[in-house]
Amino acid sequence: MSKVIVIGGGPAGMMAAYAASCQGHAVTLLEQNEKLGKKLFITGKGRCNITNASDMDNLFANVMSNRKFLYSAFYTFDNEQVISFFENQGLHTKVERGNRVFPVSDHSSDVIRTLEMEMKRNGVHIHLYSNVEK
Repeated sequence: MSKVIVIGGGPAGMMAAYAASCQGHAVTLLEQNEKLGKKLFITGKGRCNITNASDMDNLFANVMSNRKFLYSAFYTFDNEQVISFFENQGLHTKVERGNRVFPVSDHSSDVIRTLEMEMKRNGVHIHLYSNVEK
């Protein structure tokens, strides 16, 4: 088992820590703020637009530049898998205007809590107030 350090407890950092822990790595997540997902907490007016429910062709048609850069990411863990991940963890979602996907609760804190619970369930060590300089 290798050791993995993830710097940053935003949505990408939390998902990276979770994914690494699922692969059997010993994961430590370092976050400089007092809580995880601080910016995520205010997205979508506090409701958190999780993803978009459009098909891949539509998603790529709306990428303004360098679509090819996103192919690997979009096809490795696509929007349907994102929705399934949250639904399987008990966070129910809804689709609104423009195919935007939100938690049914309309609370971004539920998204953050779901990610945090899954990291903890997988043994990710979370350190808040941890500034990384080098």
